[in-house]
Amino acid sequence: KTDESDSASASASPVALMKDVKDSAGSALAELRAVNIEQGPVLLRFLALFAALASFCCAMFLMINPKNALNHPVMYMLYGYIALFAATTMLFEAKHEWIEKVSVLNSYQNMLMQYCGFLTVMGGRGLFYLFQGTLWLSFSDSLGELMNIGAAMALSFVGVLHLFAHWNIMPHHIAQKAVSAKDQALLAAERATGKDLNGNGRVGA
Repeated sequence: KTDESDSASASASPVALMKDVKDSAGSALAELRAVNIEQGPVLLRFLALFAALASFCCAMFLMINPKNALNHPVMYMLYGYIALFAATTMLFEAKHEWIEKVSVLNSYQNMLMQYCGFLTVMGGRGLFYLFQGTLWLSFSDSLGELMNIGAAMALSFVGVLHLFAHWNIMPHHIAQKAVSAKDQALLAAERATGKDLNGNGRVGA
């Protein structure tokens, strides 16, 4: 009898496990469909992309010289942060159909949408762009640093326009991102089984 009960438990466990995985995956898909990204009109998105690209290029220009890393290591790290912020800006202003085609960018955006939800709304990104602009201004000691000042002004201008859109002074629309359903379902399955199914060395992450 003991052997029969053990056999029944062993055969029942996979069935119960698959049910948990299916329920968890369904919850993940339902949650994914509810994720939206607020975006402004085409002109505003173009201006935001241009401002972010200018900021990214400025940061990379200042990081090219290895002496800056030795003489001003803290400033060098800040330039790296700004470059990452600029890349993030471009990520949320671009068409999500483009992002879907690059798995690394898609996964990075999904992570930001999960942990940094303010980036999905116009007001949150507007404040984020203003923050980037003030960072550039903090580096500008004189009018001779026109590159820094230009990047700061562009980001600040776009940030204000995003706040206007948040307050419905400017139009904006909702872009649904029903992407990476497979990835979300896989993460849900990992949380249900407690196993690393995608081979990234982490469970449910």
